[in-house]
Amino acid sequence: MRYLRTGLIVFLAIYAFIVFGYLVWGTLETNGSKDFHAFWYAGQFILKGMDPYQVIFSDVQLPMRQPGLEIRPSNSAPMLLVITLFSLLPWMTAKLVWLVVNLLLVFLCFYLVERCIPFPGKSLDRPARILLFLIFFDLSPTRIAIENGQTTLFVFALMLMSILLTKRSWFLAGCLLGLALSKISVSILVVIYFLYHGNYRVLVTAAFFQILGFAGIALLSGNSIIQVLGEYLRLFISLSDQPGIHLGALMSGYPFDMIFPIGMTFVIALCLYFWLIREKAFQRVDTRVLNFHLLTLLTLWSLLVAYHRSYDALLLLFLIVLFFKSAYQVDVWGLSSQTRTVLTFGVGIGFALMIIPARIVDMLIPGAYSPLTNEIPAVILLIFLSALMVLFRRFLSSQTTIYA
Repeated sequence: MRYLRTGLIVFLAIYAFIVFGYLVWGTLETNGSKDFHAFWYAGQFILKGMDPYQVIFSDVQLPMRQPGLEIRPSNSAPMLLVITLFSLLPWMTAKLVWLVVNLLLVFLCFYLVERCIPFPGKSLDRPARILLFLIFFDLSPTRIAIENGQTTLFVFALMLMSILLTKRSWFLAGCLLGLALSKISVSILVVIYFLYHGNYRVLVTAAFFQILGFAGIALLSGNSIIQVLGEYLRLFISLSDQPGIHLGALMSGYPFDMIFPIGMTFVIALCLYFWLIREKAFQRVDTRVLNFHLLTLLTLWSLLVAYHRSYDALLLLFLIVLFFKSAYQVDVWGLSSQTRTVLTFGVGIGFALMIIPARIVDMLIPGAYSPLTNEIPAVILLIFLSALMVLFRRFLSSQTTIYA
């Protein structure tokens, strides 16, 4: 087993080195960081005192626009105001700095989930941490997020820091969540998590932070806050009808394509409601393990129900860490050796399919790119969610009260 783990680490490390080189090369290319360009370009309008959402629906253009790159900033006002700092830099410099920021955020997000989110048991040993980090870095969603210059890693880090700082400073946690809400499809899971824990002051602060962001752009541009908000909502709706890993895209074209996502949400909500209400009454299990399960379940649910592109699936870091810690560090699921082996094999296949470089496969098998980045990840997420619901129920049914 030790030799197998060592061999896997070596293989993933070599692939990670290739991925790193590809990211640097891709960023230096003319069409590199195509999504980050939308935020950088929006910042140019903000620096000129113009409403970046309004100009999207007009013919107004600035000479620094890079041809062929994205110009529609999908995040809400607070994020645009923050990233406007990068608009002070030339385009090539800005996207290289953003590449460095995203690479640092990979390490930060992994550290926060693996070391800081409370979980019983001893810390993972160094080889295990290296293995899990390489899986996270090598995931196609992580690579694509960095390659495109997306804000997903930044939002993920903000979400994690908000969760960790809640008990120390609800105000700071609310501000961090408020900025994370600029990408609501990703951060919605933390909103539900805080609702469950009754952290209402954090949520109110976050909502107020968002309002301040829209008020800032309104003040700079001279438009009303209602107008700026309306323009953003119009843009948000226009961007939502795209291919992705959510069930709505997977079932697009089928009659009643929204019935299944809504039905799934209802069933999951009903199960979690009764399970958690019962657990609050008896308080038999370790809340650290319960909270980690809840965050992971909400992550999988949100990826399947809300509009998401493949890069947002880097949130699967929750599942990577939860699975390894629950199955091998502290056996919270009470699995037999045979069941654990089968489960590990299945999870391994799922993540292997999400690491495969879709563009290279598409060269060998024309037409494979779309299924590998949309339909297949959606199916994998659905299987992961179903399996974790069963394991979560098994955990809640255990008689163990607390783990060391």
